Parts: sequence; C-alpha cells; structure tokens
Amino acid sequence: MKNLVMQLQASGLGHYRPWQFLVAVVSLAILVGSWTQLSFEVLGLSVAMTIAVIGLCFEAVNLRAKNRSDALAKLWPEVIESLQSAAKSGIGLIDSISELAETGPRQVRKQFASFVQRIDSGQSVDESLTTLKEELGQLHADRLIELIRLVHHSGGAGYLESLVSQAQITRSEIATWGELESKQGWVTGTGKLALVAPWIIVLFLANRPENVEIYNTNEGLTVLLLGLMVSLIAYRLIGFLGNLTKPKRVFVI
Repeated sequence: MKNLVMQLQASGLGHYRPWQFLVAVVSLAILVGSWTQLSFEVLGLSVAMTIAVIGLCFEAVNLRAKNRSDALAKLWPEVIESLQSAAKSGIGLIDSISELAETGPRQVRKQFASFVQRIDSGQSVDESLTTLKEELGQLHADRLIELIRLVHHSGGAGYLESLVSQAQITRSEIATWGELESKQGWVTGTGKLALVAPWIIVLFLANRPENVEIYNTNEGLTVLLLGLMVSLIAYRLIGFLGNLTKPKRVFVI
C-alpha cells in the first residue's frame, strides 16, 4: 500500500487515497468487462479484458509518475540555483522559498505557493515541508526539502555549501539516468506492445459468430485463460528484466 501511495504522489494524484484509486480501477474494469461480455459473449475474453484494464490503469499511473518525475528532476538545478542566489544575497530561508512561488519554474510554483500559504496560516515549518514533499513526490525534491528542514533546525550552518553539492549531484544523476533510459525505454516498450498484439487479434476474430462458438467451448476457454496467464507472466518478466532500478525515495514515511 505504501508503494501505491508513493506512486500516486509521484504521478500528481496524491490527493486521492489508495482505496479511492482502487475502487475507481475495479469499477472501470468491471464496466469494460461487462461491455465486452455483452458485445462479444465470450467469457474468457471478458475476464481477460477485465484483468487487462486493471493492469493498464496501474501501468498508466506508473508511466505518469515516471514522466512527471523526469520532468520535475530537470527543474531542480534551477530551483537550487535560485536558493543559492537568495542565500548569497542574505535572504532568509522562508523568504527565498516565497520567491520560488513567484519566479521559480512554472511547474512547481503552485506547490511552493501552497507551502507559503500554510506557513502564513500558522502551520509549523516541519508540517508544511512534509506536505510539500508529498505534493511534489519526487526523489530530488525529497533531498532538497530535507536539506531545508536541517537548515531550519540548525540555523543555516553550511547551507550554501550543501546547495552547491546538491546541485552537482542532481545534474550528474539527471545526465546519467537520461542516457540509460533513452537506450532502455524502447526495449520495454516494444516488449509490452508485442504482448498486447495477440489480444487485439482475438478481439477482431471475436466479431465472427463461428469464432465466438469456438471461444465458448471448454477448449476455447482453456486456451484464452492459458493465454491470459502467459501474458501476465510475460508482463511481470518485462517489468522485472527490463526495468532500471532507480534510487528510491527514502525520506518518506
């Protein structure tokens, strides 16, 4: 459940509870499965479509989380440089974050503005930083926010040097992972496309009455269910073998 919470946060859907997401996914899957059964009258195909919709929903969230995380990662060097400039100018920590809400990268202004509003409404800095971290849901954001938290508690000792180091690490990681993912992404994408192709053919074949009769026999149902099991195993193998293991978010509860 914790992994689902982190995925929802990373995809920008952190305002939804896991149970709300699961209810929505199951409802959509049942709706599509029912439509498939009414349209084609093939039980095995309806079961396959129901499970496929559940898998596609989770895949969509994972893809959205990855794209959003990659997009946000490219912004953090600019954010850190803004904080560096503010620190060199003697601007206070909260004031420098307030500037990010106005002049920072457009994609994260809303989150920083919400942070400032929470501070102005009387919420503690620690609670506001935790909420900001949940809203951003990104590894580099976690690191920067925890650095800001430490600076807030320590009074600013070593703040500027830490920002310089953070900027260097962030740029290096972005460059390295960008190169690796550009080479690896097409491999997993092609594998998943090849996995979907046979089921598209099954859908086309199910338009003919004689094929529907065959699918609804015990042998036909067995073939469809075995095909579904093989597809699920292949999907898991593609994710396991083709996925690059990125550094995980560790500054989360």
